Amino acid sequence: MSEAVLLLGEEIEKEYRVGPETVRVLRGATVSVGAGEVVALVGASGVGKSTLLHILGSLDRPSAGRVSWRGEDLFARGEAGLVRFRREEVGFVFQFYNLLGEMTALENAMLPALLSRRSWREARGEAAEALAEVGLGDRLHHRPGELSGGERIPGNTALVTL
Repeated sequence: MSEAVLLLGEEIEKEYRVGPETVRVLRGATVSVGAGEVVALVGASGVGKSTLLHILGSLDRPSAGRVSWRGEDLFARGEAGLVRFRREEVGFVFQFYNLLGEMTALENAMLPALLSRRSWREARGEAAEALAEVGLGDRLHHRPGELSGGERIPGNTALVTL
């Protein structure tokens, strides 16, 4: 594996039990994401895009296959290691509005940095920069109810940021 490969999913499979029936969502999916690379998953509704992203981001475990982060088998970590990975190495923008309604867009965006024990000033700067980057620099002090659906989820898609 090249040093530049950050995330590698190999032969990923995912099955769910629905009553007595087994539903296979993913069959042998393989994906490689290199440093600085932008990757988009495109496909029809229901083909497993979100399932694959959840597995690559360690929100769900594959039924088969392997996910490596910087050469390490991600799911060989214990639950505490997976929590650390999700908190420190990867970020998510969900399809649903997981925003706190009593907080502004800026305060919502600051939460991950504050939970990682960064200073208030550092968290505010990073959050303001990230919001400006997605076109929300003029909406920092608006609450989620004051934002359009598209502003609540720029791009309106599930996204894993490495």
